Amino acid sequence: MISFESFIGGFFYGGTTVVVGQPMETLKTLTQVQSTAGANTPSLINTAKQLYSTAGIRGFYRGGMPLLLGGGLMRSAQFGVLNTVLSELQSRYGKTDPSKYWLGCIDPQVVAAGWAGGIGRGMVEGPFEMVKVRRQVVSGWRFSDAFHGFGTTVFRNSFLFSSFCIYLDIFKQQMEMRSIPVSPFLHAGICANLAWFTIWPIE
Repeated sequence: MISFESFIGGFFYGGTTVVVGQPMETLKTLTQVQSTAGANTPSLINTAKQLYSTAGIRGFYRGGMPLLLGGGLMRSAQFGVLNTVLSELQSRYGKTDPSKYWLGCIDPQVVAAGWAGGIGRGMVEGPFEMVKVRRQVVSGWRFSDAFHGFGTTVFRNSFLFSSFCIYLDIFKQQMEMRSIPVSPFLHAGICANLAWFTIWPIE
C-alpha cells in the first residue's frame, strides 16, 4: 500500500530543509571547490565573509531555487518509497524476527527499504543537484548536463539514506530496551549526522 502521508510529510520537510540549511550547503561547496583548485583551504568564516561582501545574503542562497523546487519532491520520494517498501515487505513476509538481524541489530527489511528510498530520492535529485552546484560556483550549464554524475548521486543517496534508516532503527531498539524517552528531533538529528559521517568520502 502506498504511504501517501509519508510522501506529503516528506515534501514539506524538504522545503523546510532548503530554507534552513542552504547557507551552510553553499559554504561547504565553495570551500570544497577552492580546496580542489589547489588553493589554501579557507576557513568557513573567511568564506562566509567573502561571500557576504560580494553577494550579500542572497549569495548564501545561490543555487537554492532548484532545491527549493525539487527539495520537497526529493524528500517526498525518499520517505514515501521507504515506508511503502517497508510496509509491503512486512505485509508479505511479516516483521523480521530479531534473531535474524544482521550483526544482531540490523533489520534487513529496513536496509532494503532504506536503499529503495535512497534510489527514489536520487532519481529526483540528480538534475536539481547539478544545477544547484553549477549556480553555487557560478558556472554555466546546459540541459544536456543535467544528468552528469547521475549514477554517483543515486549511489550516494542510497548509501546515505539506508545508513540513516539503519542508525534510526538501531537507536530506536536501544532506547526501547532501556525505556529511555528521546525527542524525535534529537533522535533523527543524531542519526542524520552519523549517516553523513558514514558517506562523507563519497560526498
